[in-house]
Amino acid sequence: MAIHSQRESSNGGAVITEAGTHEKVAALVYITAFAPDKGESVNTLLGTFPQDGPQPPILPPVQGYLFLDRAKFPDSFAGDLAAQDAKFLADSQVPWGVEALGGAIHEAAWRSKPSWYLHVTEDKMIPPAAQASMAERIGATVAEMPGSHAIYVSRPAVVAAIIRTAAEAV
Repeated sequence: MAIHSQRESSNGGAVITEAGTHEKVAALVYITAFAPDKGESVNTLLGTFPQDGPQPPILPPVQGYLFLDRAKFPDSFAGDLAAQDAKFLADSQVPWGVEALGGAIHEAAWRSKPSWYLHVTEDKMIPPAAQASMAERIGATVAEMPGSHAIYVSRPAVVAAIIRTAAEAV
């Protein structure tokens, strides 16, 4: 039995949505992540975000790779971490390819596998309303928690608990 969860980036939600179709995957756990449907991509979902709310501080591509603006990173990504921890995350971010944003889902695992979603209410990378909408659409069992997009660093016990709950349920 395998449980897929993502924790490195919100983009990981798209990865587990597709990879979770593997026969050995029993359930999916989304941690403040994108949950696209067949034919959708992270770019598709980004286009649905309200323009009047916080926007992810994604810089223009450099040689096909994207970074988050280091100056805006602490507030946008890691608002509930100590300043030095947020700075460390900003300085150690790994670039992601522009193509990753446009990869369309072929088959959404959440259509056939049970899913859990940690809805993070103070996230400025994926608006809380978008998280709630995606979690509802996929029929996830939802846990709600205040925190930033880096909740896996600020509240690892909460993240571990939802993964444990999913594992025990399947």
